Amino acid sequence: MIILASTSKYRKKLMADAGYEVTCIAPDYEEKQVPGLHPLDLIAFHSRNKALSVARNHPHDIVIGSDQGLVDGERLLGKPGSVDAACEQLKSLRGHTAILATGVAVVLEGNCVEYQNRAKLHFREDLSDETIRAYVEADMPIDCAGSFMIESRGPRLFSAIECDDPTAIQGLPMMRLNRIIVGLDPKYDLIF
Repeated sequence: MIILASTSKYRKKLMADAGYEVTCIAPDYEEKQVPGLHPLDLIAFHSRNKALSVARNHPHDIVIGSDQGLVDGERLLGKPGSVDAACEQLKSLRGHTAILATGVAVVLEGNCVEYQNRAKLHFREDLSDETIRAYVEADMPIDCAGSFMIESRGPRLFSAIECDDPTAIQGLPMMRLNRIIVGLDPKYDLIF
């Protein structure tokens, strides 16, 4: 069995679209800041701990933990939680190149395989306050790291995106995750 240590509807859909039947279990883990840890390392730390918190009770199942954050320099931007906060995040990103990091940790029988996809997002310089508010009100990305939804109107916010796996921007790097799952249990290479 494959368990997604997440309640994210985006991650669940990505797994289903790739042909995987998954059980979703909310991790018994509270994300927190860790002093001295770079934001990219913090994302990996959260991914690992989410997976391990669920794997404790499911040691013979493949457990996938993931975390995502937008890193602008040394600043980590998570889910904004409100329209106003989403607008403020996007205003602060105008003209910036930020890294959308998607961390994944896959645990099976005590072994943990980790990976982090890093997408470079070049935010448009010419985004007006009105354009940003119109976008946020149209897509309502208040539960999305960085305040955008790439699978909807979000691409209009960028001048360029550099990423080797577009599914990573949606929530899980499925190309690499598939290789990890098949490496742990080859039967999944036959299940489509």
